[in-house]
Amino acid sequence: MFERVKLKQIKDHIWLMNDNDEATGYLVVGSQKAVIIDTMNGYENVKEIAETLTSLPLIVVNTHGHPDHIYGNIYFDEVFIHPDDMALAQHFYQEPLFTEAIEQMKLKPAAFRPILSGEMINLGEIELEVYGVPGHTPGGICLLDRRDRILFTGDSIIEQTWMQLEESMPMEVFLHSLDALKGIRGEYDFILTGHSRDIEDASLYEDHRNAVKEVYEGKNEGDISYEWFGGTSKAHPYGIEPRRIVYK
Repeated sequence: MFERVKLKQIKDHIWLMNDNDEATGYLVVGSQKAVIIDTMNGYENVKEIAETLTSLPLIVVNTHGHPDHIYGNIYFDEVFIHPDDMALAQHFYQEPLFTEAIEQMKLKPAAFRPILSGEMINLGEIELEVYGVPGHTPGGICLLDRRDRILFTGDSIIEQTWMQLEESMPMEVFLHSLDALKGIRGEYDFILTGHSRDIEDASLYEDHRNAVKEVYEGKNEGDISYEWFGGTSKAHPYGIEPRRIVYK
């Protein structure tokens, strides 16, 4: 039925939605409500995908404001995002290719509603707690599912983090954000990122945080050039390929 988005069941109530290996979203189903975490690229109707798995009311959350996490918002009326990323997301809502495409589809992107660090999303028997992680973007968030011991991290804790973008925060800010998460490290065993293909061990947090610290401290002897669509940056490899922190 759906060509791009492939489903992988993580638990009996959690599904990973792989959008053509370009982005990843998640569906978490409680006893009363379900949440979609990131809506991916929007080429396929993520609402219809979710409705093949649950009939419960849907809450939608964007972990941050980049296109590959928000363009599927066109299938919903409202989506929650941290206020510090609203302007970024609205900017990408105005991209000509996007506006032309949704005009042809006779759709419009969801209205944004604020979600803040410390808020709880109650799904019934499952609660997700919001943690602000400014770094990759100003308003990046992680969501902690204590019952399943999973941290949903968007692009804030991920094998390959882009920190070279115009909207990315200084490395010192990012390191501080990651350090602030130390207090919950004992409450999750697994990580699901904004580009995961499967569930990942929580040790990614320590590896990622330590690599960010090395970049901040200028320990760049083994760093390499990194080509991307915006030009050439530097990359700090850590651990197994393709782990790296990309920076200006």
